[in-house]
Amino acid sequence: MARESQGLQVLLIVFVMLAVVLGVTTYLYNKQAFEATKHVSDADQKVKDAAKEKDAIDKKYARLREIIGYRDWELDQIEKKFDEDQQMAGAAPKAAEGDQKQPTVMGYSQMLAGACKTIDDRTAELKESKNQWTDLNTRFGIREAASKDAVAILDKGSSEMKDRIAKIETDYTTHQTAMKADEDRNDKAMKDAKEKATQAQLIAADEVKNAKVVVAKAEAEKADVIGKLRDQDRQEMTTPSGEITWVSLPNKTVWINRGRADSLQRQTRFTVYSGESPNSATAVKKGIVEVTRIVADHQAECRIVDDKLTDPMMSGDKVFTALWSPGQQNHFALTGIMNLDGDGHNQMNAAIALIKDSGGVVDCWLDEQGRRQGQITGNTQYYVEGDPPDKGSQETVKNHGDILRDAERNHLHKWSLSDFKQKMNYQKTSSVEHFGSSASPVDADAARAAKARAKAASKAEDSGK
Repeated sequence: MARESQGLQVLLIVFVMLAVVLGVTTYLYNKQAFEATKHVSDADQKVKDAAKEKDAIDKKYARLREIIGYRDWELDQIEKKFDEDQQMAGAAPKAAEGDQKQPTVMGYSQMLAGACKTIDDRTAELKESKNQWTDLNTRFGIREAASKDAVAILDKGSSEMKDRIAKIETDYTTHQTAMKADEDRNDKAMKDAKEKATQAQLIAADEVKNAKVVVAKAEAEKADVIGKLRDQDRQEMTTPSGEITWVSLPNKTVWINRGRADSLQRQTRFTVYSGESPNSATAVKKGIVEVTRIVADHQAECRIVDDKLTDPMMSGDKVFTALWSPGQQNHFALTGIMNLDGDGHNQMNAAIALIKDSGGVVDCWLDEQGRRQGQITGNTQYYVEGDPPDKGSQETVKNHGDILRDAERNHLHKWSLSDFKQKMNYQKTSSVEHFGSSASPVDADAARAAKARAKAASKAEDSGK
């Protein structure tokens, strides 16, 4: 039984050698794939395809090396082992370095076949030896008493058999030593691979750090480009938003040439200027109108909120709002103390309501408790900076500074608080202290209109007298 086990161990060693040859073949194929990939590195799609192919080959190569038990071996190690195994199998010795390498005439398949034949021969010999030993032992028992010569022959045969067993045990020990040496080499190769992996991780960390720097630079360039595009594409705030096409003074109603196709919304307020001057900075203000009904793609009905009897609105007059442009809404960010009335109180909610009633959108603001609400986005175009917040609240000061930095980074147009009040035509009244309070602006407008009509009727009556 011991001899049969030794024969199986020899078979296992030969199988491992065959697996090494398979690993060498796979490695050479992988090397060819890598060289082919390098030649087409300029073509992105081909590189991706080659990379996928290489990855599949690497997996197959790694799997073959894993199967043969030399997962971390390099090609030269496998080739060296292959040459050693060939010499053990009786092949011609390896050519000297620099000489032309002789063609391989004995692969692992031939070596395995030879090893199998050798094992079969040794097994047959072992079986025959066992049979001979049994026969000799039987003859020894039969003839022991009859012939000393026969006993001597049997002793000699037994001695020869012991010598052969001793030789097999010596060969087994030699193979065990060789296997231990292989294990030591494998351990060393694994240690070297771990060191290489650690170095690769350090290199990858440096590459990630450099990539973050590149991304940050690209983000800065992107923000700069967005700012330039916004400056190029946005119209100047002095450009009229539309024009009055028809007026009904008795009904306190006007029609303008903006409507559904221009993304106009109800309750958007416009300041009316004389049509003789298209620039709102130099034109004469006639009053305020508010959109009440979208009639068509480029037509809307507005009610007259405020006007002048001495300078009535007429067809051709220009309408203007800082919070809306044809086809889009203007987006704002608000920060600081919105002290609209000059009484020292923060009227942030009133400022937000004023923007929304004029058709604008507030993306980000510092609420009346000093907390940041919303975010500045790529659609945000303007920011209004109110009075500096109380330095006693560190959180409020921090949020105020963050909004200002985000606005500067996104190249937003800046409005001061006075600019905001002027562009929004904000006025403090005795009946409504703050914009957006509970008093109804419709009722206030109606009261002012009734008062104006009464005054006009009184003048007409005096003229009749």
